[in-house]
Amino acid sequence: MPIASSLLNKPRLVAKLRKFYDYVQKNDGKVGNKTRGIDLNFNNACNLRCKYCFTNSPIGDHVKEYLDIGAIKKLADDADELGYFEFDLQGGELLLQPEKLFSVLEAIKPERFYLYVTTNGFYLDEKMAKKLAEYKVSRVSVSIDSMDEKIHDEIRGRKESWRRAIEGLKHVQAAGMDPYLNITVGHYNANTDHFKQLLDYSKNNNYKTLLNVAVPAGMWQKMSDIICDDKDREYLKKMRKEYKNLVRNMWNPFDRNNEKILGCTTVNRLYITPIGDVLVCPYVHIKIGNIFESSLKEIVDYGFSIKYFRNHSNLCLAGEDKEFIKKFMTKSGQTIFKPALAKDIFSKEDFVG
Repeated sequence: MPIASSLLNKPRLVAKLRKFYDYVQKNDGKVGNKTRGIDLNFNNACNLRCKYCFTNSPIGDHVKEYLDIGAIKKLADDADELGYFEFDLQGGELLLQPEKLFSVLEAIKPERFYLYVTTNGFYLDEKMAKKLAEYKVSRVSVSIDSMDEKIHDEIRGRKESWRRAIEGLKHVQAAGMDPYLNITVGHYNANTDHFKQLLDYSKNNNYKTLLNVAVPAGMWQKMSDIICDDKDREYLKKMRKEYKNLVRNMWNPFDRNNEKILGCTTVNRLYITPIGDVLVCPYVHIKIGNIFESSLKEIVDYGFSIKYFRNHSNLCLAGEDKEFIKKFMTKSGQTIFKPALAKDIFSKEDFVG
């Protein structure tokens, strides 16, 4: 397995990556029941009002809660001990409160993880990028919705957001971190010039492009028409072949032919909220535990006892599996702060054993 030169100063991370690689290779290219990382939302406050926000930050949902630094330290220690190699810090918008973010980074100890920050880029200036690099952040992901400035700013609810996001990615690259351009794609924009322009821009600037499918959650909970259909998915497969820098969390990153699917990442990538609730992923708002009540291992074991998350799926349950979406995501009105409880939403037959 080739190792990027930017990771060679993190030997513990490299060792965990090699173990994950060996596991996936032996498991026919699938992620199986192997948890790889944490998506952490330690505070939900944000400076923008994105139309498709899955955390409901634009309507002020729980923006004053912060996950305790001591709890974050224990979470990171437990994750490291269990072999998790990824840590994605999300919001809200983390760069709103840089000193709190730096405290979180110190608690996590970034040298143990492929640690990245997901941001809208509004406050990502040259100074901030250099500071994040000093804290050994491996990657910064910046979300961009269109190469048309007006369209992006309208979706984000604030002028200047497009320009600052574009400049932010340049600062990330100059600071020596991995620059990722995040794109949300759904039935409304797949196979359009807007989508292709974003792919070309990212490729031409030597960025990675992270693909996120649109999901009917948060601000878009009732909008089933955004979901990618079969034709859209075929187009995305074609783009995967054409753009070697295009990645997706459920695609196998070790497959040089760009064809294999790791599988849906529910429970494989846990989502932790500012109040310590553990959801199966950022977009499926189903709670499987709380870090103040159970150990991380107990929570993960419980999550994988549910057949929907234990069994391999080539579809993203939150954004592509219409049957799962209809049955478990659109009826109960759940949010990241009012998630459905797994024990209530699933029947006895949905559990293993």
